[in-house]
Amino acid sequence: MDLIIVGAGAHGRIVAEAVSQGGRLKVKTFADDDPAKRGIFFGIWTVSGPWHELVGDAYCVAIGNNTVRRSIFQQLVAAGKRVPSIVSPHAYVSHGAVLGKGTVVLAGAIVQAGARIGENVIIGAGAVIDHDTTVGDHAHVGVNATVASYARVLEGELIPPGAVRLKETKPQS
Repeated sequence: MDLIIVGAGAHGRIVAEAVSQGGRLKVKTFADDDPAKRGIFFGIWTVSGPWHELVGDAYCVAIGNNTVRRSIFQQLVAAGKRVPSIVSPHAYVSHGAVLGKGTVVLAGAIVQAGARIGENVIIGAGAVIDHDTTVGDHAHVGVNATVASYARVLEGELIPPGAVRLKETKPQS
């Protein structure tokens, strides 16, 4: 199945590598609104025009900015486009975890049983999403960040690289 990656930046390249290694999808082209990026991208893939001018079997929004990624994802879904989740073959996702559509899980990441990952989320390389956590739609868990068991990441929230999100605890009375 041919995939159009929306966003021809560094994050787009990393997503393309995960797709290439997975074998389930094939990168058809990159879509980017910036005319300066048109042509060859890193000597392997081409960069075409805006996503709404391109036809593909599926799309992945590979833009790190949560607000921009959310907007384009919502436009793709509203247009009836297929937006599958992308999981690097070098990541671990438990069969007991749930991934929303359009979510990207990069190399070395771990998503444990009972984790519920929303739509259009980025789980960065080496990030750990422990058991029974909730990650809201359009969030971004940075490289080597950890979200502890039973913790919650809010919709659109950025957990910076290396950060640790602990479960919220109530004060003892």
